Amino acid sequence: MYHVMLRGNDKQPIFFSEGDKSRMCLLMQQGVERFGHTIEAFCFMSNHIHLAIQVADISISRIMQHLAFRYTRHINRKYKRVGHLFQGRFKSILVDDEDYHKELIRYIHLNPVRAKLVTHPQQYAWSSHRAYMELDELNWLTKGRVLKKFNFNGTNAVKNYESYVLQGIGVEAEFDFKSGCDAGIIGNQEFIEEIMITASLAKPQKIELADLVTKVCEINNITREQLTMPGKHAKNSFARALLAFFVREIDYLSLASLSNILGRDLSTLSQLASRFEIKTADDPVAAKNVEEMRLWLQNPFN
Repeated sequence: MYHVMLRGNDKQPIFFSEGDKSRMCLLMQQGVERFGHTIEAFCFMSNHIHLAIQVADISISRIMQHLAFRYTRHINRKYKRVGHLFQGRFKSILVDDEDYHKELIRYIHLNPVRAKLVTHPQQYAWSSHRAYMELDELNWLTKGRVLKKFNFNGTNAVKNYESYVLQGIGVEAEFDFKSGCDAGIIGNQEFIEEIMITASLAKPQKIELADLVTKVCEINNITREQLTMPGKHAKNSFARALLAFFVREIDYLSLASLSNILGRDLSTLSQLASRFEIKTADDPVAAKNVEEMRLWLQNPFN
């Protein structure tokens, strides 16, 4: 299971109304339906969110990029703003279910209490605690695995869960769910070693800039020669902007290298990428291209 934190850029707010929080819930529901993961806990604070996510076939990176992209597009469109909403890449901690599952759920649900926004987690409307207490209904929230851990004698799971959560008020969390104990992992030594070995064996192959160029040309039905030719033909310019957007997003690629390929200066490509990011908020074609590219990047070598 992952503990995921998504923070506002420079610690700025990410929610500006109750409606924004409702939209985030809707986007999370749509993400669950689309990607097949489960969300077992959440908490919305003013400038960040906490999630407990169990993934299936789709990676946590894909899931969170999709959520952040769609929510940012909503906020930028609604409030006529531009630019990034979130602080770079989300943070995720891989948590061992066997030993730390209950503690993670409690940690997430007690965030508003630790921040002194409320004195009791049940008073806070924008976490999943109230759903666990059967006061709210969220059909996209998965509670079964958590409540099963409190179903000691076949009954009283909710009561036992509540007791456990309340016992954590005023007590410092035993585990560092913000940073992880080792390489972004919380678990016993056996669990950590197993994850590290699996990760080393399944280390993803880095995509080459040439592969990215080829894919952008493919989905825009243009040739590499059209991509690099002089002038501002709309279709070619759109493809260059899409390419610059993704080169800037993939941290091991550089706009300087792209500049050499396209014959455009670095500042022009940087401006193209920034304008394209804004364009995705209102242009369904641009948004569709971004979605298609993100999907391809999940498995570019098949």
